[in-house]
Amino acid sequence: MNHSNWSAYMYDIHEYMRQQQALIQQLLSRVNELEEKLQNTKSNRIEKVEYHFDQLKIEQLDGTLHIGLSPQDLANLEEDCSIGQVKPPNYQPPLKQTIQAELNDYLHQNGPAMIRQLASEYNVGVDDGYPSILIQDMIKQLPGRIAFYEKEAHNQKNLRTKEELHAYIADKIKNEIDQSLRKYMDTQR
Repeated sequence: MNHSNWSAYMYDIHEYMRQQQALIQQLLSRVNELEEKLQNTKSNRIEKVEYHFDQLKIEQLDGTLHIGLSPQDLANLEEDCSIGQVKPPNYQPPLKQTIQAELNDYLHQNGPAMIRQLASEYNVGVDDGYPSILIQDMIKQLPGRIAFYEKEAHNQKNLRTKEELHAYIADKIKNEIDQSLRKYMDTQR
């Protein structure tokens, strides 16, 4: 091996190592700078999420959408959680939940028969899945209708007890369900 070639080879290696060391220092500097920026920036924290369900647009009626707990789910949850616990003797669920659960049961138990009977009365063809779609649509509207009639009842101020208020709201909504179904069947002729 020639001494001059060996010397040039060692010089090239030394020069390459010096360049690599400079690159490593530059990269370490950038990593430190990025870590510092990352620590100084606020984390993405979601403070408040607002849902505007009245702005939802439904293109197709199929599938299932569950948002939150229904009064029936809440009752089942209370039963599941009450193992080994005793509910207070005067426990009563909130009025709106009680009315909504009652009306849900009313629609599930009586709705299909009402729809078929009205369809027959108005000579409207109804397939097997149709009543459940109408019932689900009515159930979605219950909270708004309960709030409407509760406000109406408070404005009239002639209802003295919680039971009178409950009966008033439930009866008004049941009548509204019947009238709405009749009007709907009439338009389907």
